[in-house]
Amino acid sequence: MTRAAGRWDVVVIGGGPAGSTAAHLLASWGWSVCLIHRSSTRPTLAESLPPSTRKLLAHVGQLDAVERAGFHPCDGTVARWAEAARTTATDVPGFHVSRAAFDRVLRDCAASAGVRIADGVVRRVDHGGSSSVTYAAATGETITIHAPEVLDCSGRAGIVARRGFRRTRQRYRTLAIAAEWECAAWPVDEQARTLVESCAGGWAWSAPLTATRRQCTVMIEGGGADRTSTLREVYDREIAKTTAIRDRLAASGAVRVGAPWACDASIYDCARAADEGVLLVGDAASFIEPLSSAGVKKALLSAWRAAIVANTCLKRSPAAAAARDFYTQREREVYADCTQRSRLFFAEAAAAYASPFWFARAGTGRGADRPPAPAADDEADVATDAALVQDAAVRAAFESLRAEDGVRLRAADTLRFEPVPAIEGHEVILRDGVVLRGIPGAVPFAAGVDLPALARLARGGADVATLIEAYHANVGPAPVSGLLTGLSLLVARRALVAEDGAGKRF
Repeated sequence: MTRAAGRWDVVVIGGGPAGSTAAHLLASWGWSVCLIHRSSTRPTLAESLPPSTRKLLAHVGQLDAVERAGFHPCDGTVARWAEAARTTATDVPGFHVSRAAFDRVLRDCAASAGVRIADGVVRRVDHGGSSSVTYAAATGETITIHAPEVLDCSGRAGIVARRGFRRTRQRYRTLAIAAEWECAAWPVDEQARTLVESCAGGWAWSAPLTATRRQCTVMIEGGGADRTSTLREVYDREIAKTTAIRDRLAASGAVRVGAPWACDASIYDCARAADEGVLLVGDAASFIEPLSSAGVKKALLSAWRAAIVANTCLKRSPAAAAARDFYTQREREVYADCTQRSRLFFAEAAAAYASPFWFARAGTGRGADRPPAPAADDEADVATDAALVQDAAVRAAFESLRAEDGVRLRAADTLRFEPVPAIEGHEVILRDGVVLRGIPGAVPFAAGVDLPALARLARGGADVATLIEAYHANVGPAPVSGLLTGLSLLVARRALVAEDGAGKRF
């Protein structure tokens, strides 16, 4: 029997980091939110949350609860990658977490904000102007609820995402096989550090959950099943191929706790992350390589953006289409950036081992199973801060502006502005961006600087020092290095013209 169970402002599917965070934020902003979640006894991969996650957790109101949970600290990484040893240490610790325990903490935060958590499994979603979600409750009853906004936060399951939104961009597949170990004598200086190691046919990591309990995971090719070996035999064989992890397990007297288990760790993204009445959030929208240890942080950021977009759609329906387009573009940019960062590490391993496993992941070399090239609108925006540092034209303009005396800047004849969506408070608004040569769309900010405001200040012509003073006086405080970078971008992309004292361009 199916029964209707009323209307909500937002229905969230899935109570992981993305779902709990989005639900928490929307409820704290005054919306009625129902989160549908069915707990599972299946094991999950341990997560190493870097210290930078603290700032994000504080921003979304969860840091105090996470700190009270007493998770094991994360104070660095010990790596043996591509036959080179690297160690990183942090001044402020992050967290090593069991995902099951971490997710419970975040769901409790959501409940304390007024989210109604329903124990059930979603069976059907119809999204559009008035969306409906049907789920099988733990009581055995089938219940249908309605809401104008539905957030699919169901991770790899992709309750909505798998219905034509998702695409597998890579042709290789990755399988993760994990097991937990009691390691009474693990080196003291590594008891709060993740150990990462590569070898010819894969890679592995060991993440501590306590001073003596660790989860050790191997990442191998998942395209073809080994039908002649048990999962335990495959796991033992892959652990034996490592050096640092194998030796530390042996030296610490490690005892495996429970049987190894496996999960799909293949990456994917979505053709679009939003449609009328629905947003794909966190791992439902895309899954990145676990190598980066950025999965949870990516999910939290995705949830924050999704909450803002849903809030905008509920408050100002005329802005809904622009807000959804903004959300899809940001999700694509994050996926592209994470993929590129991972490929840099994969390229190092490919050079060291010259094996098909690494060639496929690096996308280069012999035996590479190269994925299709991304469409132009999938490329990471060159105006992101990370890209600015690498852009040769911007760097050259920066050095010229910093070194040359008497440089004057003025607006180019081609200087144009266009409205673009941007986040302000808890909403997506339209604000001016500068149209820059070679960059799709208009750019509102770069290096923490309001580019349209900076460009307008240069319309009448001024030297660099005067423009910096004018920005501080008329717009607000900003680092001089950021303002120089913003000016350099505008010069490099021909929105501003740089001239010396004799009027000669350079």
